[in-house]
Parts: sequence; C-alpha cells; structure tokens
Amino acid sequence: MFKKMVLWTILIVLFLSLTCMTNAATPMEFKHGKTVWLLHVFTGEFWWNTIQEYLKQQVEADGWKFNFVSADGSDTTQFEQIITYAQQADILFVYPTSTNGPNEAVKTAEEQYHCPVVAYTNYITGKSAGGCLMYDDKTAGELMAKEAVQWIEDKYGTTEGKTVIAINGDLTMSGWKLRQDGFDWIKANRPEINYIEITGGLTPEGWADVADSCIAGAGSDVAAIISASDGAYLLGTVQALEKYKKLYYKGDPKHIFIASIDGKPSALQWLRYGYIDTVFVQVPDVMAAAQWQIARDYILKDASYQSAPYTMPEIPLPLTIKQPAGTYWGGEDITTTMQMYDFSETPIAISPLPRITYENVNTWEIYGNSIVKVLGYDLDPIPTFEAQGTAPKWSQGLLDEFAAFVGE
Repeated sequence: MFKKMVLWTILIVLFLSLTCMTNAATPMEFKHGKTVWLLHVFTGEFWWNTIQEYLKQQVEADGWKFNFVSADGSDTTQFEQIITYAQQADILFVYPTSTNGPNEAVKTAEEQYHCPVVAYTNYITGKSAGGCLMYDDKTAGELMAKEAVQWIEDKYGTTEGKTVIAINGDLTMSGWKLRQDGFDWIKANRPEINYIEITGGLTPEGWADVADSCIAGAGSDVAAIISASDGAYLLGTVQALEKYKKLYYKGDPKHIFIASIDGKPSALQWLRYGYIDTVFVQVPDVMAAAQWQIARDYILKDASYQSAPYTMPEIPLPLTIKQPAGTYWGGEDITTTMQMYDFSETPIAISPLPRITYENVNTWEIYGNSIVKVLGYDLDPIPTFEAQGTAPKWSQGLLDEFAAFVGE
C-alpha cells in the first residue's frame, strides 16, 4: 500500500512538473491576436494622416495588426471609442481630444478591460500605463513669439506700435491651446505690441477665412505672423499676404516675419523660396518609433496583463530616449527622459524642438523631407506665390538640391 502511495505521489509530481514546464515554454497568446487600435483625434489632413501612417509602419513591421478610427475632435466620441475598442484591442494608442476628456475612459480601459493605453503625442492629466512622448507645444509657441519680437527689434529698432498676428485653431485641443499659451508671452511681456489673436477652428478653410479678414484690416504695421500650424493651415495666410500685396521675400525691407509649427513638406519648400522664416518641426516619425518601441519592450513584452491577477505592466522610470535611426529631432546627441511631471499621472517624455530655417532645411532626415517618399506632398502641387522684391541668392540652390533629393 505504501509503495503504491509513493508511486502515485511521484506520478503526480512529474505531471505537475511537466505541466509547469509546458506552460512556461508556451507563451500566452494575446487575446485579440496582437491588435493595435489608434483612436485618432482627427483625420483627413496631412499632419493627422502622417501621425497615423508612421505608427502603422512601426506596428506592422513587428507583425501586429493596425486599425484606426477618428473622434473628429469630440471628447464624447473619443470617450465612447475608448470603451468600445478597449474590448477589441491588446493595446490602444489614443491621440487625446483634450487633456481631461479621455481620463475616465482610459481608467476603465485599463482597470476593467485590462487594455493598456498610450497617450499618443499629446498628454492626458489622468493615468495611462503606456506613457506619452509629447511635443512641447507651449515652449515652441513661446520660442516663436520671442523670435518674432527679436526679429522686429533687430529690423526696426523698436517694437512700439508694431502688429503681431497669432493664428491658431480649435483651442479645446490641447496642442493648439498650449501653443496659444506660448504665443501669449507677447501679451504678458510686451504690451507695447499690437498683439492680435485669431482662431480658425479645426479646418484649414476656417484658418484661411480668419487670416484673410485679419490681414485685410490690419493696416501697414503688421511686422510678424506666428502660426500654430503650417501646410494647408498656413496656406490661407500666405495667400492673403499675396492677395493684399504684403508678401515680400525674406531680406526685403518690407518682408513680414512668418514662423509656424509642424514642418510639412510645403512649409519647408516655402522656406526654400524665402516666403517664410522659421519652422519649429514636430517629429511624428520620432513619436511613432519611440512610443511603439517603449510599448513593445515594456508593456507588450508578454500577454500576462490580460489574465489574473491582471497586473498592468509599468515603464521603468526614469527612461532615457534617444533619437531613432533615420529621424531628426535636432541631432543624435540629443536625448529626452520619460519621467513623472506634476501636471499628469502618466509618465511623460518631452520631445526636443528642432528649429528649421533656410540654413538647415535640406537636412534630409527632417520628416517634412523624408515623408515625401512615403506619402508624397501635403499640398500637391505645392503652391508658389508672387512675392514682392527679389528672391534670396540662396533660394535656387536649395530648390535644386531638394529636386535632386526627390528625383524630380
């Protein structure tokens, strides 16, 4: 009897050991077949499409399935989408419609449906396991404002009575709102300047309407224009300057300083022509590559978070992030750090702010150059304008180099 008990004990131990070894050797499958959903804030315009395309490339290169849907700028829509797609995805990338709007839905996605969320390119104030690599919109706006003021001082010797137009979009969207906060440095610090704020809503057409009305009535003292986006959003501004005979080449005594944020192909081309002065480039290629790599390495390393005890993975902090290969955010020696900030419960890394002028516009790794071979031009063909005065001497050389780069 004793021998039988010993034998049974040995057999049970062997069975349990083999079972554990089998389970350890067989990784858990992701419940939704390695599926990513991007819940986008808006689609249909080049910048938003670029954000989507770069992430798709990263996801599919690693054998994951990529899907997306747009909230069209609505907090309510995005809230509902988070709840819906958290039940269909192994991870969500959410481009927030606002800093607060998605908070509770993200909490539900992670705690109830065990679906980690990445706050993609813009942050939320609530908690998101996947972290966020955000563009420093406020600092970019402030740097643009300060550069415009310095340019006016250098040119005229005074800023007294000079007009600066700040054009922006729907300020319920965190990126544009933060850029406006940066622009408002002028209002807070340079009261002698005639500072005009205009907003054009979500669409490029709305921006064109307000730009035309403002430039038509602004008189002859307009010295600088700072635009919170470029490409189709800046187009209406340049068209209005041309229409009212106020578009002069860079270097001309009557030139109006123009700076923008984004760095789309059209804006870089307008730098080459000498229509505009400065572009602060967002880095959608960097954001996609870096955020997917972080998600892959620290959140999606296995599927254990989808089973009891449903422990959500964490990103080790502080985490140093380098410039991904083939991209440009100011230089390979520049890094940023993902860490906690007091304005959010989500770990955040703040992107560097590449500043582009005619002097470095033909750096081919800049996304507004490299994207041409992926998605083509944001405006095709890129419009040219009848600027007043004489084109800068460096302009044609830059245009020729670019044409050789794209093979035209």
